[in-house]
Amino acid sequence: NSEGNKFPDTPLQNLLKKISSKVQLPAPSERRSLPINEMTRLEEKGLSCLKCVGMCCTGDYNSMQVDPIQGLELLAWLEKEGRLGEELDIKLNETIKEFRLDKEFALGRGREMRKRYTCPFYKGESKGCSVSRSSKPYGCLGFNPLEGNVTLPGKCASNLAVLSSREREYEKVEAIASEEVKKELGLYWDKKNLPFALKNMLEAIQTKAEDL
Repeated sequence: NSEGNKFPDTPLQNLLKKISSKVQLPAPSERRSLPINEMTRLEEKGLSCLKCVGMCCTGDYNSMQVDPIQGLELLAWLEKEGRLGEELDIKLNETIKEFRLDKEFALGRGREMRKRYTCPFYKGESKGCSVSRSSKPYGCLGFNPLEGNVTLPGKCASNLAVLSSREREYEKVEAIASEEVKKELGLYWDKKNLPFALKNMLEAIQTKAEDL
């Protein structure tokens, strides 16, 4: 880890385990199984993203937001992979600055305008995401090609039926888990764009570590 990111003695994976045990939250891979299985089914039919550079991950199309539990699951996975540190910190800061992701434009009733941005985990090539399927945001998993050998935008869409089924099954327990993450880290938001969410959570974790 870089000097800028000092983590507490309890790793993020243990924090995730603590919260998951408290609220009886199923494993990340289990809760993502519906869209992952649908992706596999489509791939077996020849409908895959393998030849596409992932334009859906760029600032032309992407506006993915996550709740606190999705943010913690991704950070815990990054920790396990040894990817927390200066490189990630720089990338998050660059993305936030370039797309002004720290500026909020309220729409009322606790909602804010979604902003497009290029995902910090986008590699700019085919198989362009560097995050495991078991830790991706739900919405990323549900966005799939509508035809074979897709290489152009507009040939993909969100499978709302699969995403809705997944949400109906886990919505309540995930909401409770997100509230636990908010309490543990002192977060003020329910959903944020991915770069801001991760950066804000890392800062909260660092503050908590310094208070120990």
